[in-house]
Amino acid sequence: MKTFLWYDIETFGLNPKYDRLAQFAAIRTDMDMNVIDEPVLIYVKLSPDYIPSPDSCLVTGITPQEVNSKGIAEAEAAERIRDLFMEPDTIVTGYNSVSFDDEVMRNLFYRNLYDPYEREYGAGRSRWDIINLVRAARDLRPQGMNFSIINPETGASSFKLTDLTAENNIDQVGAHDALVDVWATIAVAKLIKEKQPNLFSWALSIRSKTEIRNFLNTSHFAPMLYTSSMFVSEKGNTHPVLPIAIDPLESNTLYCFDLTKDIPESSACSYPDTGIFRLAINRIPFIAPLSVLDSESEERLGFTRKDILAKAEQARKAPSLSRQHILEAKEERQKAADTDPDLAIYDRLTSIHDKNLLSRIRTLRPEERLRSGEYVFDDPKYHQLLWRQVARSWPEALPENEKIMWRNFCAKRLLSPILDNVKTYELYMREVQEKLDSLDTDGRSKTILLKLREYGEELYRKVIAP
Repeated sequence: MKTFLWYDIETFGLNPKYDRLAQFAAIRTDMDMNVIDEPVLIYVKLSPDYIPSPDSCLVTGITPQEVNSKGIAEAEAAERIRDLFMEPDTIVTGYNSVSFDDEVMRNLFYRNLYDPYEREYGAGRSRWDIINLVRAARDLRPQGMNFSIINPETGASSFKLTDLTAENNIDQVGAHDALVDVWATIAVAKLIKEKQPNLFSWALSIRSKTEIRNFLNTSHFAPMLYTSSMFVSEKGNTHPVLPIAIDPLESNTLYCFDLTKDIPESSACSYPDTGIFRLAINRIPFIAPLSVLDSESEERLGFTRKDILAKAEQARKAPSLSRQHILEAKEERQKAADTDPDLAIYDRLTSIHDKNLLSRIRTLRPEERLRSGEYVFDDPKYHQLLWRQVARSWPEALPENEKIMWRNFCAKRLLSPILDNVKTYELYMREVQEKLDSLDTDGRSKTILLKLREYGEELYRKVIAP
């Protein structure tokens, strides 16, 4: 039976490749959003090679002391979460999850010796993110729902869960709590399914890159609607676009032209100057045929189907928008490889040999993982990842000499982080103290900051100057 696994997370920072998971929550439902399993709530302990962002702690209210008293080791959390995700016929679903939550999950699995992508395919498994469905509901089929609250940062409709639940009479007590946000996500999805079932079914059916390719091929790359935050305005988040070409070297990249823009003389510049942009078909975009437009949505969005078709015909004839021209003019996208194994998730795909070897290693007790002889990996980074996994989750399993190595590793990470935009231990302590001393800091924040200062002092005693 197909099921949704609705999930949300809270983290100790905003970099999915570096920052750590604090709280994970999930609820499994059937396809009609009826709950069929007990809700899951997991706190994840912090290892001493990492220091949290004070700002993130102030937002969520979660402190290192809380996760270390309530939580489980990161390796154990990765195993439990993966088991939930890997159940056959599971659609793992979140709210605004593709760009952040899913990336945190990939890196969590990667750091703990799992294939970071395996839970996204096979055995009927897939993933979904409903935020663009919500945006599309506002733009195309808002009947039965309210989208009147304005986000002051954009001047357009707000898509914050707290705002959506408040104006649609959905109970949501608290925010930045993973389980509360999961319940709210289910309620918003259920509302759209009840009020606009066809829109909901369409979004669900078009979530995979395979279905998007089929849609493009069947429609012969006809103009279509694309809903995205990149188009945010008081009119909405949906623009008519003309698909032009799939990149032959990056098969998940579709080049499109925004039909609300003037036809460019050249495609050398970037969006929005040329109207040309890249659409990632593997990141669950919301696209729809022009037939979805009705008179109300045309008036709401400020364009008509007739005008779109006329503009598309002009665009097809423009030399600057030809498939050949765009592929020749595409920007160079060489990425600098991350040298530290913790950050090298996208450096190369895991070989079958390494997957099998890692699978066998995960069956061993922690103290056996480092004492089973030399492993021969195709990718040598797994030697370091394996040692770090044991040290982070089961430091007691390390031999005495390696406990000293681990303490030195942690001290180096705290004093000299591997990313430029990560605070050093000194800056962390200074920021916490400055916020404590500020007259603008309220009582709740001071309580959290005192905990963060205590945690910093604890790290100093145990790691930096034991």
